[in-house]
Amino acid sequence: MSIHSPRYHFRRFVLAVTPPILLSAVRRARGLEPAKTPHYTEYTTLDDPLEMANQVESYLFFRDNYIQPSDHILEVGFGLGYGMNIMAAKAISVIGVEVDAPAVARAKRVFDGHPRVTSVSLYDGKRLPFEDQSFDVVTCLEVIEHVEDYEALLRELYRVSRRLVFITTPNRLPEHTLPNGKPMNYWHLREWSHPELDKIITGLGYRCDWNFLNGPLRGPFEWSKDVKSNTQSMCPVIHVEHR
Repeated sequence: MSIHSPRYHFRRFVLAVTPPILLSAVRRARGLEPAKTPHYTEYTTLDDPLEMANQVESYLFFRDNYIQPSDHILEVGFGLGYGMNIMAAKAISVIGVEVDAPAVARAKRVFDGHPRVTSVSLYDGKRLPFEDQSFDVVTCLEVIEHVEDYEALLRELYRVSRRLVFITTPNRLPEHTLPNGKPMNYWHLREWSHPELDKIITGLGYRCDWNFLNGPLRGPFEWSKDVKSNTQSMCPVIHVEHR
């Protein structure tokens, strides 16, 4: 479903204003969500295939401000694949890997014959199947909050990049957090504040540019170099410095 369609914006509005417990009940009644809560590893993007406006905005920002025409890019966790399309408009090539088998099968059909999205494949979510410094740029948007060993993932992204690693993750907000401190989004294992994520990145010895996507769920958005009260996504660009 395109982010430009009225149906998309109506659906995002409903999701934004409806309490999560009620949404869950409605989805169960419609057979879209099992009565028993599934394990997080059972998640597939195709359960609710929406282009997320904040992710589209993040891809556009990164493409326009950081990607060079000569870049070879690896996208880790490509989901529906629209980010690969956006980056391929500027980069020389984009390769995608995913742990979500149905998403990979769909992407193989969607990108068959694409001149710049040259490969999409399934991987085990642990070690990326590439040699050190195989890509100029590695991207991984809205993924690390789903991963148990997020530091291992960050190390893998860094290992296979020559120049930049671009990640995004939700900014932890009170209105999206349960009383027990867990995210309202069941599929998120955790969400971080800016100081918490900065501590993780600097603790790994990485240097980054901080960018923050601010605004309501459906936009309009604005970018800043400092976290705001309405920051929706934290979007650090990590500079790779192999020794």
